[in-house]
Amino acid sequence: MNERLKVFKILITLALLILAARAGQLQLIMGDYFYELSEGNRLSERPISAPRGKILDRNENILVSNKEAYDLYLLPNEVSPEISVGDLLLSLANITGLDLELLENNYENKGHSSSAVLLRRNISREMMVAIRENKDELPGVYVESSSLRDYVYGNLAPHTLGYVGEISLSELRAYSEQGYNYRGGDIVGKVGLEREYEQYLRGHDGIEQIEVNSRGQMVKTLSIKPPIAGNNLILNIDLELQQYFEEILEEEFYRLREIAADEPELFPPTGAAGIVMNPNNGKILAMVSVPKFDPNKFVSGITYEEYAALNNDPLNPMFNRPIMSQVNPGSVFKLVTGTAAIENLGVKADTKFYDKNGKYTIGEWEYRNWLSWGEGEIDFIRAFARSNNVVFYQLGHELYKLDRGEKMAWTARQYGFGSLTGIDLPGEKAGLVPDNEWKLKTQGEIWYPGDAVHLAIGQKITVTPIQLINFVSVIANGGTLYRPHLVDKIIDANGEVVIDFKPEVINKVPFKKNTYEILREGMVAATNASYGTASRHFVDLPVKVAGKTGTAQTGAGANHGWFAGFAPVDKPEIAIVVFLEEGNSSSYTLPIAARVIEKYFSLQGDGGSE
Repeated sequence: MNERLKVFKILITLALLILAARAGQLQLIMGDYFYELSEGNRLSERPISAPRGKILDRNENILVSNKEAYDLYLLPNEVSPEISVGDLLLSLANITGLDLELLENNYENKGHSSSAVLLRRNISREMMVAIRENKDELPGVYVESSSLRDYVYGNLAPHTLGYVGEISLSELRAYSEQGYNYRGGDIVGKVGLEREYEQYLRGHDGIEQIEVNSRGQMVKTLSIKPPIAGNNLILNIDLELQQYFEEILEEEFYRLREIAADEPELFPPTGAAGIVMNPNNGKILAMVSVPKFDPNKFVSGITYEEYAALNNDPLNPMFNRPIMSQVNPGSVFKLVTGTAAIENLGVKADTKFYDKNGKYTIGEWEYRNWLSWGEGEIDFIRAFARSNNVVFYQLGHELYKLDRGEKMAWTARQYGFGSLTGIDLPGEKAGLVPDNEWKLKTQGEIWYPGDAVHLAIGQKITVTPIQLINFVSVIANGGTLYRPHLVDKIIDANGEVVIDFKPEVINKVPFKKNTYEILREGMVAATNASYGTASRHFVDLPVKVAGKTGTAQTGAGANHGWFAGFAPVDKPEIAIVVFLEEGNSSSYTLPIAARVIEKYFSLQGDGGSE
């Protein structure tokens, strides 16, 4: 009996030791873990959405704002232990009519942590009311007031302003690698200024920390971290000028397409672009790309069919032509040829040339003027104003003889061709300045005289409209290549300036003052002299315009049409470029440019641009 009692005492002692050890483990070793677990069950964090910054024009007209919306969340810590998430989502689907599979997928994809899980963005007001009326059946389901991006003028400047959408997996990874804190479901800028200035426009959400009981019901608010609104962008864009330019460029674009449908010898234009810029500082006053799209469609969630229709549209309305179109500039490039000839061949305004029969011959190769007859003796200014190809073929050939055309390519690069301008938009293209090295590398051939004469009239080289207006601005201001920019300053929600952008010089172009004077004289003749190719449209304007037309061959039958110029001649305030993609002739760009110039100066009154 004593032996049994002894064994029993030992067993009791061992049991007590085991219980004591376990209690010690739970309290001393795992105490922090269970404390955090209990706190996680007791606390819940509800998001407070921060508004994205606005985008305003130079006169502080609101172009992009926000409107009220409602986002649907699941708060795991507020879900009663008696209810499974699956049953809760089923009840939610039955009450709201939302697709159950969608809710389940969003829950699975956006995590099972204690933080709020975004189930659906931008639910209807009716759905919000239904959820709140049935809140007892939906513990842990939470509707937060938020903001929805609002492009106030619909499809105004969509390529420039851009649009927003839900962050993709690749964007999430990229931003994380850059050290930014994003979560699945966040809204980010996708293109345009929305993307370029994402880190300034984005707000920072707040958090309301609450205490919940064992049934997931709110007991009290413990703390609130208020949201921080995004910064606002003040643009250099002038709303009224932008609207006017878009209206007339679209009008002419679709008018020409209708005409081409009835005239077999004409090609319907496939796109258009226009830019107005201050040549003295690089400020973009208007930027247009046609065709356009409505960015508001992306805000609420564009359907697959709608997106496919935009992507498959042969006119490519999503393509930002002012910064992405890389095409031949045609005769506008004669300003570069003229620069190289004045600087390296000693050409002057009154240098004489002779066009015998509208042809220029190198060996057995014959290069023709746009006129089928010769113009006889012609000086440089008249040759430029008449856009006489024979004279510029000769200049291109003479430059080729110096160094196989290297000076021509170098001159083009000084003006910024072949390089990004650095405009504050994503997706800009650099174009191409071809030369002997490029041709050897890509085609295995040297640069021939025929290449040089074609380049002299703006073939072979490719440029973008933003490069071309930058180039013309150098001639207008006498030698300074500025970085074009759309945003003037960034301010916070209280109106305090965060960044005030100053003019940025890309290059002090190293040509003589006299060179620019001769080029400007030729441009004035082109738009004002009776023999100028563009004079008919500009002589009646209240200011004197300097400009140059360009009709660039595409090799497919249709030609691109260009006009580039500035005004007033004596003290330039604006530079302008109009581009008609496959628009047949530069002549169609002239009335557009004239009307925009007239509109700009009517808006200025006795003032002027900055």
